[in-house]
Amino acid sequence: MGLWASLRRRRIFPFLGAYIAAGFLALEGVDQLVGNGLLPLVAYQLVLVIYLFGLPATAILAWFHGEKGAQKPGAVEIWVQLVIVVAALAVCGKVVKDYLETARTGLAEAEAAGMDARRVAVLYFEDLSRDGELAYVADGLTETLIERLSQVRALDVISRNGVAPFRASEISRDSIARALEVGSLIAGSVERSGDKLRVTVRLVDGVSGADFQRQSFEVPAADLLVVRDSVGAEVAVFLRERLGEEVRLRERRAQTSSAEAWGFVQRAERFRKDAEEFVQQDDMDAAYSAFDRADSILAVAEAVDREWVEPTVLRGQIAYRRARISESDDDYLRLTDIGLDHAVRVLEMEQNNPDALELRGTLRYATWVFFRPPDPAEADRLLESAQADLEAATRADPTLASAHSTLSHLYYQVEDVPAAVLAARRAYEEDAYLALADQVLWRLYNGSIDIEQFAQAVRWCDEGERRFPDNYRFTLCKLILMTTPAEAADVDRAWELLARLQEVTPESLLEYEQADGLIQVAGVLARAGLPDSARSVLGRAHAMIDTEIDPTEFLLLQEAYVFVLLRDYEAAVDLLERYSLANPGHFDSSGATSWWWRDLQGHPGYQALVGTGTGASPS
Repeated sequence: MGLWASLRRRRIFPFLGAYIAAGFLALEGVDQLVGNGLLPLVAYQLVLVIYLFGLPATAILAWFHGEKGAQKPGAVEIWVQLVIVVAALAVCGKVVKDYLETARTGLAEAEAAGMDARRVAVLYFEDLSRDGELAYVADGLTETLIERLSQVRALDVISRNGVAPFRASEISRDSIARALEVGSLIAGSVERSGDKLRVTVRLVDGVSGADFQRQSFEVPAADLLVVRDSVGAEVAVFLRERLGEEVRLRERRAQTSSAEAWGFVQRAERFRKDAEEFVQQDDMDAAYSAFDRADSILAVAEAVDREWVEPTVLRGQIAYRRARISESDDDYLRLTDIGLDHAVRVLEMEQNNPDALELRGTLRYATWVFFRPPDPAEADRLLESAQADLEAATRADPTLASAHSTLSHLYYQVEDVPAAVLAARRAYEEDAYLALADQVLWRLYNGSIDIEQFAQAVRWCDEGERRFPDNYRFTLCKLILMTTPAEAADVDRAWELLARLQEVTPESLLEYEQADGLIQVAGVLARAGLPDSARSVLGRAHAMIDTEIDPTEFLLLQEAYVFVLLRDYEAAVDLLERYSLANPGHFDSSGATSWWWRDLQGHPGYQALVGTGTGASPS
């Protein structure tokens, strides 16, 4: 009987076909998990090795057992399959060893060469047009990016004179990186696509010369000056955000000698990102589950490398995030205590660890904000300890933008607005990778308007609206600005902004922001000389407000300011007195009167309320 007939009789091809199909699906599944960061690249390599060795194993299985009826395994089959299994295990071991060695070697090379990812070179962009007509555009984009990225203090950007010798060079990118001693390269190109320009930007690893991020932008070619500025701004944002992920990745690699622990932390971060996406989708059950999985994986990372504090810090940060989205006071306090325990464990290992100091300070401050102790002395001690931790964190690591941002909020609570603005500016300057841009821009806007820096308030509000068009705060600030000397009162625009505010506000905040928005529209009407309309709209807003949607009664300040604009000072002072009763100690006698209440300075009721002291702003 011929070989072909034997193969058919033993059903070799159906066995192999089924195996190939199943193996392909398995590889695709693992590839998706690797692509989403849930598994390391080595997982795909191991599955591929097993799949390839499985082909001959499946063929042998079919040869000996493919015929109909029962066939017992013989000695030859057992020995051959054993050889295949041993060979597969040997190759898998080699793959794992090479993977770990590559991770260690790559990091060692980068450290030996001083190739910090924060040290960046922007190479001159390529002009891909046929006749070189876009060369000046490519140069302009390059120099704009160098200028914009140079303003970020946490980045060390090579000057254009430094990169000029490598313009149109044939030298490999990793060689350029070594010559310039940079850990990150930015390369790009410009080409025409009909009546548009396509700009492609690549973020390149300085050690290997490989791309690890790429993005393209298409813009109208009509106004090249606009192209330069708009694309320059967009590319700078994209690069700062993506470079931040790479910097954090490398810092973690440098802090542990255990590739296994590092891998667990990366897997946990993937689940943490998933959890944040679920929060945005209002799928809280899925978010809690993802946070729990991240925390469990980080606990394993702690056990693998007990000297590495990063997993513990991340567990504390997850506990704080869980607390912020918890649905009960008991859960909030329990999770806050867990976060504090993690912070204390880190500080016992590293006394001045800036991340742990920030974590402890933030948790203490959040407790003061949301669960302030009834004993004033105890509350003061809690706030002072939070402030001390946060300030110590910024001294230990001046680039810790998040700590500066939280300090900005804290300084507002103690009514030190200049310090709040200064801290917010530091946060904006140090936020190299724009992780906190929306929060910081809002605080810069608030602080600027409170100290009458109206041009700056408009600047920060505009920047926030441009960067975060779907963030309700930057629609609200547009409304508020029209109630102040910062901008003219435009009634039609105010109603348009109110409609926009209702569209972009999260459902959980909608009732509050609708009332707030109506109060601001009333303020615009008052400034526009329409007092009756202003009072009518203000009455609509007031009818919507109760202690459930405004437990701190902050909206009383907003209403009071509108009555100031209406020159109804009695009504304004009455509301401020009600606010003071709900918030004892908010008006004190330690500073100058806020400009929001300047017109009330001569009113006896206001003088009795604040004396010569500070009036709270309604922003």
